[in-house]
Amino acid sequence: MHEAYQATQLLKLPLNIESVCSAGDQLFVGTKEGHLLMYGVVVRPGQEPEVQLLRSNKYFSKKPILQLAVVPEYSILVALKEGVVSVHDIDMAVTNFPLISSVERSKGCTLFSLSVLRTSSLTGEVAVAVRMCVVLKRRMQFYYWKNRKFWELQGDLSLGDIPKSVAWGGETLCLGTRGEYSLYSVGKGEQEGIQDLFPTGRNQEPKVTLLQDNRFALDKDDQTTFISPSGQLNPKAVQWSEVAQAMVHDQPYLISVLSKSVEIRTDEPRILIQTLELPKPKLASCSGQGRVYIASNNLVWCLTMVPVSEQVPQLLRDKQFELAVTVANICDESLTDKSKRIQHIQTLMAFDLFCNHKFKESMEVFFQLDICPSHVIGLYTGLLPAEFQDKLVYPDSLPVLQGREMENGLLALIAYLTQMRHKLNNASAPSTLTPQPLVEGIIVIKSKRQALQIIDTTLLKCYLQTNDALVAPLLRLKDNYCHLEEAERFLKKSQKFTELVIFYNTRKLHRKALELLSQHSSKPDSPLSGHSRTVTYLQNLEADHIELILEFSLWVILASPEDGLTIFTEDMDTVENLPRGRVLEWLLRNSRQLVIPYLEHLILVWGETNQLFHNSLILQYKDVILEANHTDTVTQRKLRALLHQDPPHYTAEQVLSKFPFDCLFEERAVLLGRGGRHREALIVYIHILGDLEMAMEYCSREKGNGRPVYQHLVELLVVPPDQSQLPGVRLPDKTREPDLDAAVAVLEQHGQDVDLAPVLTSLPASASLYRLAGFLTAAIQAQVASRHSVQLVRALQHSAHIQLQEARVMQEG
Repeated sequence: MHEAYQATQLLKLPLNIESVCSAGDQLFVGTKEGHLLMYGVVVRPGQEPEVQLLRSNKYFSKKPILQLAVVPEYSILVALKEGVVSVHDIDMAVTNFPLISSVERSKGCTLFSLSVLRTSSLTGEVAVAVRMCVVLKRRMQFYYWKNRKFWELQGDLSLGDIPKSVAWGGETLCLGTRGEYSLYSVGKGEQEGIQDLFPTGRNQEPKVTLLQDNRFALDKDDQTTFISPSGQLNPKAVQWSEVAQAMVHDQPYLISVLSKSVEIRTDEPRILIQTLELPKPKLASCSGQGRVYIASNNLVWCLTMVPVSEQVPQLLRDKQFELAVTVANICDESLTDKSKRIQHIQTLMAFDLFCNHKFKESMEVFFQLDICPSHVIGLYTGLLPAEFQDKLVYPDSLPVLQGREMENGLLALIAYLTQMRHKLNNASAPSTLTPQPLVEGIIVIKSKRQALQIIDTTLLKCYLQTNDALVAPLLRLKDNYCHLEEAERFLKKSQKFTELVIFYNTRKLHRKALELLSQHSSKPDSPLSGHSRTVTYLQNLEADHIELILEFSLWVILASPEDGLTIFTEDMDTVENLPRGRVLEWLLRNSRQLVIPYLEHLILVWGETNQLFHNSLILQYKDVILEANHTDTVTQRKLRALLHQDPPHYTAEQVLSKFPFDCLFEERAVLLGRGGRHREALIVYIHILGDLEMAMEYCSREKGNGRPVYQHLVELLVVPPDQSQLPGVRLPDKTREPDLDAAVAVLEQHGQDVDLAPVLTSLPASASLYRLAGFLTAAIQAQVASRHSVQLVRALQHSAHIQLQEARVMQEG
């Protein structure tokens, strides 16, 4: 317990006190003898209250004054005396509390309740609306104050029992009868407006109190239950030492009048604050924040709240942090000082929660207070570097966490760090932070990048201790800020080499990753054993890392050429975009056995059309055939298929210059033809290969576009070539004999594809015209037909021109 109020006796009257009410510095006392007394009470900090009788009227009532209520804004006092509700003027300019008006219909009233609503306008003016509920046995009347008089608000409400206590808050009345408590929504009828709550206590008068936060406090035996105006019941009740006779609410305290004392408690948290021993108290009235009046039959005490500056340290020593915050909120300090005090209290509360192993609740408060993340992390030993940890100071010694408690603490820290990480990564987060220290004066981290680095590195360490399955997803994040050396050290210490590779990859430290993969490839027990992870890693690197890819692919190719080749041939965008010329050059220098498979993949799978690769593949095929001494028929078929590819994507002259002159004649013939050297190609077919059929097929393929292939064929059939017509290649000593029959057969089939004059010139003088008659007749007829066709076209064009001229003359005429 701590001292929240100081009690001072104000009055000792020779009269029996029946009722009291107060507002500000004014205290009104109604007596059993009918006297009404008005006092002025001045409370100064550090001094006892000063009381002065301002006025009195011993003839105010002939009977006891049962109930009083004051509305200072209108300078009116509402009194229940002689069974009628009356309104009196309490302005200091008048005397004896003159009557303003009486509520005539209230005759027989047993109690009343006022509702005073204060609303501020945009200009700062406060409007006050006063309403009143009057209880007459089993009826209730409703009034509102206007023009110095109470007017009827609505029709009377009939009840099934007599209300013994009533309180009005907002648009809801709470009433207690001898049997139960009920809520009534003002403005509705009896059936739809009344909501029954729960029975009242045993052999007890019901008591309803309106609290300052607009809730209702309902007494049942020695407990007080709380309910909202909407009827929402709080299941947790405040327990008193005995049945309360009266109660008032002076936030954050509930002050209850008992038979021989006054008890002061709070409802959140539910604790006993203070007990004041007073002789037979029975009445209570709250005059304003921090001032409460307690009355017995003839004594009046003033309870003044102990200053917040004294209460808060007491509460902190008792570790009543929530109450300390509530108390700090009601002090009259400047907004800055109040916020600073509350921040300090809540920080101590969060630290105390942590020390009591309430990690989740502690982290939530730290996050709300925007405490520097490094200070929060420092609560756990071993997560911060020693040189950083040594600079931190805490309100008390830190608990030693082990086993299950340590795991629970780390899980709460993970949730906190994840939330803080999301907050700092938000686009609206400034680059310079303004975190709060956990202990005043300790340096905080203001750089957002540095804060994220500490957060991510700590998350990594927490995951390694609680759930290592989350390590890889964290390290894969593109915005991962883990400290390089610290993360390396912990990952290696935990044998998390796969995750370390991921970390290097995210940080683009590819050489480190590849070196690690290479080191562990020969360790059977390592998760990185073998070459498959290196292959995958290299396949995912972009083209700008080509030198690194080539460097680290060498050991893979030496270990497994087939798998190594996939580094350059896998069906992936990163692989396809590698500089193919650089890869080919490297393979030619370091792994010639993979050159052909690589080139075949480029051309046949990826559809590469660059001449460099087609030329290279042709030459590679050529070398393989020569090395196999012409026994590799498969490669020879591949070479011919590539040479016959249409359209060709190789440079015939470049390739031909590297071909041998003493073999591969068929391939040379194709290359000669692709290079436009058709006569030489036909010489190879006819006089080296001795294959007229191949020569005919060649002519059939190559005719057109003005190529005189058939003319060359005829000439070569009747006149054997000399060595000068086929440079570099030695003609056989015995070439094909002139074959006039074959030449004539060609002319008869393809005469339209040859020029008549050169062919006739090339024929030997011994050639019989009879043998040539068919060819010559067809050739002459073709030329005549061609000439006739030309003449016909010209005539038609001339006729069309004449017609156009005549039409133009007709139009102009």
